[in-house]
Amino acid sequence: MARLKVKIRGIYTTGLTKLLLEAGCSIVYPSREALSRFGFKGPGSQSIDVSILDRPDRQGVILEGNPEGAARVVEALRNALFDVVSRRVTPPENKDTAIYDVEFPFLSKACLDRIRDQVVPTMDGHHRFRIIASEYVDLVEREVEKFPFRKGKMEETIKKRLILDPLERGKMMRIEHVKPEGKVIHLREGEITFISGDKKGMHIHRALKGGRYDGLGLIIEEGDYAITRAREGDWLVKHSYYSAEGGLKGEYWNINTPVEFYPEKIRYVDLHVDVVVKGGGRPQMIDRDQLECLVEKGYIKGELASKALQVAESIVLCPPPDA
Repeated sequence: MARLKVKIRGIYTTGLTKLLLEAGCSIVYPSREALSRFGFKGPGSQSIDVSILDRPDRQGVILEGNPEGAARVVEALRNALFDVVSRRVTPPENKDTAIYDVEFPFLSKACLDRIRDQVVPTMDGHHRFRIIASEYVDLVEREVEKFPFRKGKMEETIKKRLILDPLERGKMMRIEHVKPEGKVIHLREGEITFISGDKKGMHIHRALKGGRYDGLGLIIEEGDYAITRAREGDWLVKHSYYSAEGGLKGEYWNINTPVEFYPEKIRYVDLHVDVVVKGGGRPQMIDRDQLECLVEKGYIKGELASKALQVAESIVLCPPPDA
């Protein structure tokens, strides 16, 4: 099988370059950094099978190329990155060009951090930090390259400055609930009412207005509110719903890719399967068929679906205590 010729640009360049080289691809028109880090020769004049660029939000990449080549690169990413989400943008019958929207959730970014670290000293959290403050991270990591022994200390410093310091009680937080199919739902924002000592867990008080509670079969009434509990890296986000008088109306565990904290928001990719408790009853799993559909349609791989199902089943058997 011919080696694919891939051009890569953006904040994931070094990690993806190493990953795809190991998958048997050739890198063409390498960036200036890739030239020095991988010892490539000059770009020359070569054809391109697949081009990879950052998405506008930098939460992943846009991959474009001939259908066979693009599919092979997507498969390489799926093989290496546990929670990667891939969406084909062009219809399958398009024989000329295939375009994929590829999402890198928490574990995918962490894996790309480790892959990049094999090439150049890289902080844990590098790619998430680049989304928040790219130029500042470049400045810090130039120091890390000069003095690799400082990497651990610099990791702590940059995470504290970019993510942890802004997270305080009273701060308003947004929730980016990303559907595997690509739609981003912005849940009603709320106020941080509790944050753990390590700042990896938080409670968000969210006023609710209109509509119905998903999975509970109840109407949202005047004065209802939710307490949303999230912990960085967890496979779930819990919503507890209360009446204006403080009576518990129901609970909802959203199963998702591990939660990412940002200065102004939390973010995750929803995996459709959920667990609900109605009016003091027993936990029930819902929407398992929708999880299976994600695999059938190629958005996620089977191993990720199995993990989501395992998390949901464990909640049904033994609901975890509140963080």
